[in-house]
Amino acid sequence: MVVRPFPQAVRNLAPLVLGLTLGWNLQPAQAQAPDSGRQSGGVLLEFPNFGPIPGSPEPSLGPGPGALEPSMLAPESGIIGGRRRSGRIPRTKGNQVTPAAALAQPPAMRLPAALPEHEAATRSAADAVSSLIEDQGPADGLTLDAAIQRMLEANLDVLALKYEIPQADADILTAGLRTNPLIYFDEQFIPYGTFSNARPGGPTQYDINITYPIDVTHKRQARVRVARSAKSVLEAQFQDVIRRQIGNLCRAFVDLQSARIGYLTAAASVREQERVVAAARRRAGRAEKDAEETGERLSIALDKARGSLNDARDTLADAQEAVAVLLSSPPEETSRLQPRGTLRDTGPPPPPLDELTRVALEHRPDVVAARRGIGRAQAELGLQRANRLDDVFLFYDPLTYQDNSYSKLKSARSWVVAVTMPLPIYNRNQGNIARAHGNLHQTQVELAALERRVVSEVRLAEREYRNSKDALERVEKTTLANARKVLQRNTRDFQAGKITPDDYLGHLSDEAEAAGSFRDALIRHRRSMIDLNTAVGLRVLP
Repeated sequence: MVVRPFPQAVRNLAPLVLGLTLGWNLQPAQAQAPDSGRQSGGVLLEFPNFGPIPGSPEPSLGPGPGALEPSMLAPESGIIGGRRRSGRIPRTKGNQVTPAAALAQPPAMRLPAALPEHEAATRSAADAVSSLIEDQGPADGLTLDAAIQRMLEANLDVLALKYEIPQADADILTAGLRTNPLIYFDEQFIPYGTFSNARPGGPTQYDINITYPIDVTHKRQARVRVARSAKSVLEAQFQDVIRRQIGNLCRAFVDLQSARIGYLTAAASVREQERVVAAARRRAGRAEKDAEETGERLSIALDKARGSLNDARDTLADAQEAVAVLLSSPPEETSRLQPRGTLRDTGPPPPPLDELTRVALEHRPDVVAARRGIGRAQAELGLQRANRLDDVFLFYDPLTYQDNSYSKLKSARSWVVAVTMPLPIYNRNQGNIARAHGNLHQTQVELAALERRVVSEVRLAEREYRNSKDALERVEKTTLANARKVLQRNTRDFQAGKITPDDYLGHLSDEAEAAGSFRDALIRHRRSMIDLNTAVGLRVLP
């Protein structure tokens, strides 16, 4: 099985995006799914963030794992000289969608033409659903790959987080700066009045002192290693942010496809029921009372179908709004956003479970970040060990001038050299070294726990992929096929006058329910493909 990479434009976003995947955020904001009933006011926005930084000096029960700060309630701290940006992630029920950036306005898009009246009279809901599922969508519609490319190029949230990388470079520069030397001027033995033979003293002395700190334990190099390790972790977390954003877009795109099919199917169902009502009104030979009761029942069923059509229209508008937010399309073009592409699983099957697990452990950005966090924790330990001894100060006095003019002697010049060093008797940074040891072991355990969760996620996603595929095949080959046969027989009976319009509408409702089950099974399988890509960390499925 050959793993297919992302398009070239996606790979060229930055060197950090080499491990991009079609994924799904585990902690995003959410919006209502098109096929689960409409809920107005769903949260459409997510504020992307890097999340906890593995191996960082932050409280493990607060900002993140690998903490070296003593207080669990300490404010969030980031890499050296900077801060870690994060945002609140609202939670609601439903699907997960994230904001995107401004981009060039796409060409105008429009819904496909409505089914003609004669076509509605001969096509069932199942036939309409099957035809729409096989349909690629409008020619000027937006494909998934094009949507991903646009989002990566212009998503302002991702671009804002990208500035963390040059800030990490600045932190490396800051960590590598040396301590400035000191220069000191002084005048000693200044008399209150003047020195004399009767009151000898001095002579008055003038000094120029230079003090140069010497880093004998290489603390500067240790700080640079910590800063570089922090940047390495940050790069992996940036990849994970992009993976989650792509996953959010994929889910919103599938919801838009589902909403489009639901809306066109509901429109076809309304037209079919209108045709049945019109045919019932033309029939004769029925008592006036019975005709009135039948007409009332048909009108109620037709009103329900029209209400479902309105709900489907609102669901489609919600799905279009979600994608428009992701792509930052202008509000006036939101209603014209239409997807292009099939919901069918047209690619080859994924690799075996063992191979998927191996790939996930190697390529998932969050696992890579946690693995790099161990290196950062080791660098933190090295820094704390280097801090056991303060700098040694080299003292150099190139000129000491002694003024002997008061005794009518020649003035003297001399120089001084000295060394000042701390005595590590009490404080050898024992506590911070012990904390760094604990931090290293904690980060290693957290990596093992994350790897175990990743293995479980891959197993669950692969199982759901197989189960959803089996369910789709069963619904399509059995439920949908039988519903078509029954409806064809009932249609002939209705045209021959053997069943009443009321009964025929009931059969239409049963067949529409079977068509809805087929659509739901197809959407479930398409989402399972996205979830499998998320769990693996690479785009193993289209």
